[in-house]
Amino acid sequence: MSDRFDLEQEILECWKITNDITILETMGASTADMVSLATVYEYKFEKLWKTFEKMCHERQFVSMPQKKDKK
Repeated sequence: MSDRFDLEQEILECWKITNDITILETMGASTADMVSLATVYEYKFEKLWKTFEKMCHERQFVSMPQKKDKK
């Protein structure tokens, strides 16, 4: 069963694409390299979406009580 921490990690993993593009550009990557990167991230986004859909199906996105600030 996936939980919100799994979802968070998958979101952060996908967010790395901006850094990866910059690295490839800096290193003079070819078009084929960029296509390969796009393919890898397509899989990552598909995995992320499946996790999200599974969590929705399991009704994990329900209202949770807010923590009260201690002052």
